[in-house]
Order: sequence, then structure tokens, then C-alpha cells
Amino acid sequence: MNTLKGPFKVVSKEMRLTFYINAFLTIALFALYIFLSTKTDSNELLGVIFGPFYVVFLAYPFVFFKAYKYILALGGTRKQFMISAITASMIHLIGATVLLNVLHLLGESLFQTGYNFHMADILADPNAAMYFWVDFLWLFILLGIGMFAQVIYFNLGAPRTLILGAIIILGSVAAYFFMDLTPLFEFIIQEHLLFLHLSALISLILIAVSYFMMRNAPLERGDRKIFRVSTVN
Repeated sequence: MNTLKGPFKVVSKEMRLTFYINAFLTIALFALYIFLSTKTDSNELLGVIFGPFYVVFLAYPFVFFKAYKYILALGGTRKQFMISAITASMIHLIGATVLLNVLHLLGESLFQTGYNFHMADILADPNAAMYFWVDFLWLFILLGIGMFAQVIYFNLGAPRTLILGAIIILGSVAAYFFMDLTPLFEFIIQEHLLFLHLSALISLILIAVSYFMMRNAPLERGDRKIFRVSTVN
């Protein structure tokens, strides 16, 4: 594999089936809400359609990392794997965003009563472009978190990752009970767009860190050093 074409095909193949399954689930949810809208008497919340895609983009790195061994076994490099993974993820991310927003717009015409909640509804005066952008940002944020978590797991192995996860969970629980998080929650709600852009910036940094970590990653998942002095392609 001297070009990115081969690695990209391998990664895309790992992602494609999951994407189709979640697209089917999303459309099935949408059809269910159309049916429910005929049974409600008031303009109440029917549900959300973004759930399947939001969850899967958090878990996507754990799906396409199956391609890592295949790409290296066929002569590809770690750099090619990461570039292919990020590129394929962004293509599927845009596809998911388009599908979600097309269905959301259709819902405004097809629902007799009721409505679907969209994350952009938190904003004061969202428009069609903002609906698209909010979905894009949320999917990108979740992808970055999932990518970084998978890279940590791959490089450190299960024991250290579990210890690190336990420390984060304990710290989060302690912060919830012993700190006043009201200003943070108010910021997330009242300045939701700013919160999304800051979170997307952090996610971008996590993806960049993940890329550099995987450039020197071990062949097998295990309890190994994250960085090495020598460069391995």
C-alpha cells in the first residue's frame, strides 16, 4: 500500500456497515415519530432522531481500529491508517449530518402534531444552517473523544486505561458533590454555541494528539509506552 487509496478502502469498509445500520435505525425512528404524531392531541415532544448517530460516532474509533492490523499487514503505515481513519470519519460525519437535518426538515412538514428535539433548539434563534452546524459540531466532538479514548486504550492496555478511567470517574463524582457546578451548567445552556466551539477545539486537539501517538504505536494493543524516541512509520 504505497498510497492512501488502499488504507482508505479498508477503513471505509469497516465503517460503512455501521453507518448503514445507524441510518436505518434513524429513519425507522423518524417513521415511528410520524406515526406517533397522528396519535397526539397537542404539540408535544415526540423524541429525538440524533441518538443513534451521536452514540455511534463516540464508538466509531473502536470499530475502524479493526483495520489497523490489516493495513500494516498489507504494507501500509501507521500514518496512512490515521489519515485514512480521520478522512473516512469526516466523510461519514458529513453524511450523518446531512441525513439528520434532511429528516428534521421533513418532520416539520410531515408531523401532524408534535415535534422532534434538536440540539440547536437550545439556541435562542436557530436557522437551517445553524441546525446543520450544531449537529456537525456535536458529532465531531464525540468523534474526538472516542478517538482519544481508543488510542489511550490501544497504547496503554486495559489495566492502565481502567485505572485512568476510574480516576476520571472519581474526580467527576467528587466535583459533582463538593463543587458548585451551577455556573458551568448555566454556561452550557446560555452560551451553548460558544460551549460547542470550545469543545470542538478541544476535540480537534485530541484528534491531533491521537494522530501523533499512533504514529509510534505498537503493533499490538498492550501495556507499552505512548511515545518512543525512534520514529516508526
